[in-house]
Amino acid sequence: KEPCPWRIVDDIGGAFCMGAIGGSGFHVIRGAWNAPKNSRLFGAINASTARGPILGGQFAVWGGLFACCDCTLTAIRQKEDPWNSIMSGAATGGLLAARAGPKAATQAAAVGGVLLALIEGMGIMFTKMMSPQMPSPEEMAAMGAQDPLAPPTTGGIGLSSAAAATSPPPPPASYESSSRGEGSDSSGLDPFAILAGRGGSSGGGE
Repeated sequence: KEPCPWRIVDDIGGAFCMGAIGGSGFHVIRGAWNAPKNSRLFGAINASTARGPILGGQFAVWGGLFACCDCTLTAIRQKEDPWNSIMSGAATGGLLAARAGPKAATQAAAVGGVLLALIEGMGIMFTKMMSPQMPSPEEMAAMGAQDPLAPPTTGGIGLSSAAAATSPPPPPASYESSSRGEGSDSSGLDPFAILAGRGGSSGGGE
């Protein structure tokens, strides 16, 4: 969705286009049906141009009020979920029918809430149907792949079990201890004494 200040403008424009195009198509058929036999084309064009924009304006009012309620609920609840749309649909239906009295406003609010609940439920259902299903950790382990949601291991992120099995083993403890002992002996010698010994040997040889 668009950010809230621009979501209102986007919903108003989209609702107007939807109502104007759909209303024009509906009134073309209705105007041609109700027009006299010799002037069906003129009746269809006249009905679509006269009633199509009116229906588009009604849709734009509904879409703008719905977007305002949705943005208000998002700012109050600090999250976006299907409940915002359901409550916005109920509030929009109740506000548009408020002039007809409390009973009509309550009925319109119930219809708006149920309608938006059906729309949101169908959207969630189609999203789950169209999205690819992630394999289970057992299936990924059987395929030799690593779960991308698993925590990183000592072998590194993205390292498969086959690569981890072929990694070289660590050196034995005896080798490490001997290498450390040799390093300590060599590091314990004084370099100046070594140089002096070399100089003395070279002088004695001369």
